[in-house]
Amino acid sequence: MRQDLQLGYLVLEVSDLDTWAEFAATTLGMAVDGAPSEGVLRVRMDELQQRFLVRRGPADDVVAVGLTALNSHALQDVLDRLAAAGVPVQECDDEEARDRRVKRLHRFTAPGGVTVELASAPYHSRDPLDAHLVPGGFLTGAQGLGHAVFMIDDLPEALAFWTEVLPFRVSDTSGQETPHGVSHAAFLHCNRRHHSIALVQRGARSTYPKKLLHFMVQANSLDAVGMAFDRALDAGLTINRSLGRHPNDRMFSFYATTPSGFDYEFGWGAVEVGEDWAEDHYDHISAWGHRPLTRPSR
Repeated sequence: MRQDLQLGYLVLEVSDLDTWAEFAATTLGMAVDGAPSEGVLRVRMDELQQRFLVRRGPADDVVAVGLTALNSHALQDVLDRLAAAGVPVQECDDEEARDRRVKRLHRFTAPGGVTVELASAPYHSRDPLDAHLVPGGFLTGAQGLGHAVFMIDDLPEALAFWTEVLPFRVSDTSGQETPHGVSHAAFLHCNRRHHSIALVQRGARSTYPKKLLHFMVQANSLDAVGMAFDRALDAGLTINRSLGRHPNDRMFSFYATTPSGFDYEFGWGAVEVGEDWAEDHYDHISAWGHRPLTRPSR
């Protein structure tokens, strides 16, 4: 099982940077560098200098997903795959690489208009991380930031790109009945994390305007999830899926809405993918729980 590629970071463009600064620090429990007055926030969740780059702008969506190659062999492997497939790749200059807090940076576009950045040698921080709101911290390391889920217009095209051009493998697929028909999704791994990227087919009647459906961060303790759930309630966030567990990755988690309208998942306890992993298909996304939380009227 390869451990040399990961979801390294996300670049987000948000309209309300002040609210995001408060949200990242006091609700997610991460460390925030920078200030809204500077137009950018750099958010830490582990020893790296940056896992989220949050910039002021109108999109309220992801503008780039960063894949980090942990060694030169992994970097060259992905570049060779892109070249063989005829995918245009831009090598970014040193200034852009420094902005991402990495040594080298390349950029290309995946199906669905998803901007992907291939980075190497991420900068580590010399300062200890203050994550007192998340006992035990976050599970990152070789598994990366967590996962990101994208809404895609053409799932077969996108799936072929991520698994035939890029070195991702399918962990599971799902087809869930919804009020708008069947929602099809594919969950992809590039290391031991069950999925670092997931792709969801946009339904014919979908009005969801964004590329990013949600991002997930995983805590190292169950209590940290409960505490994060309390903070989401205290912040008055919309809880789209309350505490529950998934049948595929076994993640115990909840989903709440960020200040930009897409969701975040905060979880614990996911299984890890090994060499003997067998792909499966599910007709439901929750073993139990994960129901919308209706607040009582006053």
